[in-house]
Amino acid sequence: MRRSSSPLRRLPQVLLVVAASAAAVASPGGAAATLWPNVPEQIARALTSGDALERRLAATRVGELAPETAIRLIQRGMSDPDVEVRLHLAGAAVRLRMPRAGDLVIEWLGEGDARLRLAACDVIRAAPTDRSVVALGRVLGDPDPHVRLAAAAAMGAAGLPDAVSPLLGHLDDTAPEVRAEVARALGRIGDARAVVPLIGKVQDSVPEVRKATARALGELGDQRAVSALLLALQDASQDVRVEAVTALGRLRSDDATSAIADLVTASPGAAGAFPGARPSDSATSSNDVREAALRALGRIGSDAAVKALLAALAKDNPAAPRSAVRDALVSAGAAAVPALVAALAAAPSANTAAGAALVLGELKAREALPALARGMQRGVVPLRHGLRALGALGDPAALPGVLELLGDGDPAVRAEAIRAATALLDPARPDGRAVDPARALLVDPATAPDEKLALVQLLGRTGSPRAQAALLPLAKARSTPLRLAVIEALGAARAAGQLGAAVDAALLAALDDESADVRLRAAIALSRVAGPGSARPLLQRLTVAAEQDRGALGIALSGALSRADDAGGAADAKAARDASGKGLVHEVAAAIASAPDAARDALIEGLGRMPGQAAGAALARMASAAPIDDRRKIAEALAGHPEAAAALRKLAGDPDPGVRANAIWSLGAAGDKDALPLLLPLLKDPDAAVAGNAAGAIGRAAGRLGQPARAAAALCAALPDARPYVRANALAALTVAGARCDGDAARDLLARDPAEAVRLAAADHLARSGADDDRRALARCAAEDRNAAVAGRCARAAPPRAPAAGAEDVVVFIVPFDAGRGGSVRDAPAPRAPFALVRADGLLRLGVADRRGEIFERGAPRGPIRLTVPAPLVK
Repeated sequence: MRRSSSPLRRLPQVLLVVAASAAAVASPGGAAATLWPNVPEQIARALTSGDALERRLAATRVGELAPETAIRLIQRGMSDPDVEVRLHLAGAAVRLRMPRAGDLVIEWLGEGDARLRLAACDVIRAAPTDRSVVALGRVLGDPDPHVRLAAAAAMGAAGLPDAVSPLLGHLDDTAPEVRAEVARALGRIGDARAVVPLIGKVQDSVPEVRKATARALGELGDQRAVSALLLALQDASQDVRVEAVTALGRLRSDDATSAIADLVTASPGAAGAFPGARPSDSATSSNDVREAALRALGRIGSDAAVKALLAALAKDNPAAPRSAVRDALVSAGAAAVPALVAALAAAPSANTAAGAALVLGELKAREALPALARGMQRGVVPLRHGLRALGALGDPAALPGVLELLGDGDPAVRAEAIRAATALLDPARPDGRAVDPARALLVDPATAPDEKLALVQLLGRTGSPRAQAALLPLAKARSTPLRLAVIEALGAARAAGQLGAAVDAALLAALDDESADVRLRAAIALSRVAGPGSARPLLQRLTVAAEQDRGALGIALSGALSRADDAGGAADAKAARDASGKGLVHEVAAAIASAPDAARDALIEGLGRMPGQAAGAALARMASAAPIDDRRKIAEALAGHPEAAAALRKLAGDPDPGVRANAIWSLGAAGDKDALPLLLPLLKDPDAAVAGNAAGAIGRAAGRLGQPARAAAALCAALPDARPYVRANALAALTVAGARCDGDAARDLLARDPAEAVRLAAADHLARSGADDDRRALARCAAEDRNAAVAGRCARAAPPRAPAAGAEDVVVFIVPFDAGRGGSVRDAPAPRAPFALVRADGLLRLGVADRRGEIFERGAPRGPIRLTVPAPLVK
């Protein structure tokens, strides 16, 4: 199954084509198992049977029931005399994250059967209470080391300060795995009382204990541990060295910089290759130690640490896409900029100069532009790497220097110059400086075909009318790749007057091309730039010409209508109206009544994107008597019409969950102050897509209306919901609304929630906080989470930056990935496919695609967007 890593092909500006799992496009109602209405009653009756075997079989099925019913049965059955029944129910309680389940198993901690004592520890770890965590203290002396280990792990996961004293009393447990878990638990709790006792365990006889101790000391963040951690840098185990140097980085101790720098200068690959190191018995390589040392220096970020990192650039490969040295300097942030600029002004090696330039670019250090330019002019900074840095810098002031190198004799330099110039341009801010040099190269017969394609893209990025005039003659080029590139470039920015009309005409002509790729690219371009006068011709072609590519026409018409008023944008509005005095809205609405299914969704979407109250009123009128598919699309389209919020509120109570899901999501964008009271109870809707969208809509509406407190009350109550996407969206919505729950709910979800989506949302939420407890939780997640995506998100978590300016309308087609056909992607989108769309702000939009296999997201925040597993398939 293709999960959240599904590859995306972002087509120009507003269209995404996304490959999803073939299982993900099953009918919405058939994705999840269904129980007969009498099954819960049968299971409840069987749990009271006098036959232990019957009770055991029933206990194995409790997890299939609705959470409310399952929790009620678990509470009754936890005192069952049969051990197997209790064990099955304990497993169900853990999977359901049953609230306060820890209190139900306290008595199990004294049972003679070790399996029950282990199960009790697992339940308390999943659903701790203060009383149950304190009760674990006596289990730390259990004769079974597995029970002792489970108890220590549960106490650490709970993070209760009352657990510190019992844990400290078992730092010398006879079982090394228990000693290691006790150290990890003390690090998780974060109580300063553990520092001195843990320092004494840095020289434990077992490497795993020393490793856990070093990590715990780093989590505790106490400077008293520096000397002990410096000693651990010479440990026989390289695993321990990695943890020790990582801990020193977390402590940000400049006193450790010299010792850490010695690890960086050691020769990678040689065991024990630094002063004082003992022979290694670890599978971890010395290069792992070196990379950990680089990361630590980046976190310390002092002058001495930056100097050591600059020295390491001399042996670094600037051609590599990523570099541990450069990443460390980037993590040092603004503190590294003066030293990097000074290095460029001196006489550095080519590697050092190239690396310094690339870091400055990645840091967006615009103040370094003069130093970068002088370094390139002096020949100190290699041109390829300097251009790459200038492109990353993002300062339009760098453009003249980049354009000078478009005609360089080195193809690699020319290619990098084209890329850099393209990156420095924004079609929304027309800039004609690149037009003449780019056009000269484009018409030069000696220019290679791949360079011509890049130059066409560059010309499109200028947003200049002169560039579009230069591109128009190429719209019918024989080369299909060139024609596609030109069409995409023409759709980058809207031209005015006669030139705009000529661009529209060329793109409209391309809609008749034999190539489906050309038609699609032309439709996308038209959706971006078509003038309002193109709306009527597109409408006529969509509704009357059966041989036309209706999919492409629908994409183009939807965008054109977004820029058309009720008169169709004509200069003479009166002449543009039909005989009855009705305008374009009337024409589109009338066309919907008789249009085939292939066109209806495009027309409804177009009305939704069309400005003005007339379009919203037309959609509201249609909603009352429309069939289900139309109601779904109308509910989606009304996101663009706040004046029709009353119609949305009515659709939010529709019997079809697909309609409700779309209406609720649209209320997040268009709902007024009366929307929140309607949305709050929908968090408990039995359909996961509806409830998940309600959480997202509450966060969006509360953030827009400035009512974060109202959002927090409802969203915090939704965090224990049994459905993963409801929990995930509740967290993401709290982030969007600028709200926070009391206590450590988000940290608990990051540490214990089984769902990847929830832990990702928790990581994003905690990154907004500067609290020490939240930073420790993120660091622990980065080191321990077994999911690479979650661990990476925790490692990269940073304080919030200003969001990318503006928003964009996004069209997504659900194209199924068919594992049964050798992993191939099918040729067409899947109608009515369930989907889960992850936006750049972390919110999940859930629901069912339209009859074309498409969803339309109005005003999506700029940034990456992807599909993940639909709600019916998530457990």
